[in-house]
Amino acid sequence: MSEEQKLINQIRAGNGEAFSHLVESLLSSAYRTAYLILGSRELAEDAVQIALEDCYLSIMRDLEIRHFKAWFYRLVYTRSIDVYRKQKRNQFSDIEENPEAISKMQSGSAQDMAVESETKQELLQLITRLKDEQRIPLLLFYFEDLSVKEISVILNENSNTVKTRLSRGRKKLGELVKKHSHFQMEGNTYGI
Repeated sequence: MSEEQKLINQIRAGNGEAFSHLVESLLSSAYRTAYLILGSRELAEDAVQIALEDCYLSIMRDLEIRHFKAWFYRLVYTRSIDVYRKQKRNQFSDIEENPEAISKMQSGSAQDMAVESETKQELLQLITRLKDEQRIPLLLFYFEDLSVKEISVILNENSNTVKTRLSRGRKKLGELVKKHSHFQMEGNTYGI
């Protein structure tokens, strides 16, 4: 029995702290994912809170959860989309304008090193300009280190569809990078 399954069984038995242990390592990544979908600190917090509530209720209803991490990210993704639709937001705010969000996104995650670097932040800003169907797989693949199979479970899409979206997203991102003056200067400087 996996550690996740043991914690799920403890939650069902009434151990309140087990839920905290189960989701604790996933919260910063979940918040980051919600923030990148919604572009708002408040809306991202709402989406993660709704996902946590739904997660707890699903566990208590004895829902069979095989791959908790992928299932939880799928839940965060769908709740973020629900909040997005509810708010009918079309524009995503610039991450640099919100230092509080950057602080939360960087706290305690395995991706701290990547997000902290200036180049990664600039790439992240460029990625947020992509369409949802390209942006979300790129973020999950490169910033959350999820496999194509895990992303296909989260997005409820075929693995080949995810691969196609990753490929198209990389191509579009490459076009944006070429247009971005900072990257052009780096390319000329380093001969890339």
